[in-house]
Amino acid sequence: MTQEFLRWLERIFRKTKDGAEQFRWERVESLPDVLQEKRLYLIGDDDCMWAAAMVCPCGCRSTIHLSLAPDSRPTWRVRRHRNGTVSLLPSVWRTVGCRSHFVLYKGRIVWCRDMPFS
Repeated sequence: MTQEFLRWLERIFRKTKDGAEQFRWERVESLPDVLQEKRLYLIGDDDCMWAAAMVCPCGCRSTIHLSLAPDSRPTWRVRRHRNGTVSLLPSVWRTVGCRSHFVLYKGRIVWCRDMPFS
């Protein structure tokens, strides 16, 4: 199912030609007091990244904290791309507040309500 999902995302982004600013990643040792929009902060030291944080892309301005530790549940994987964009898997599904559900893929947000797999 993972390969099918990634092919589906690729098809969506081939059709999308908008010039919207994409999410970028920034490595930090501790989370800044004020988070920038469209930025995924990777928190850790030189050896290891153990967490990620971002401003919710729905516009509610909530901070989303995600674990990158492989032995914790839930956990996420980050892929940094050469062009400075970032992907985050699996999806992020907020269970409180705005209840957003999305995937960050190659710097763009894909809202899960449009996914054929949900």
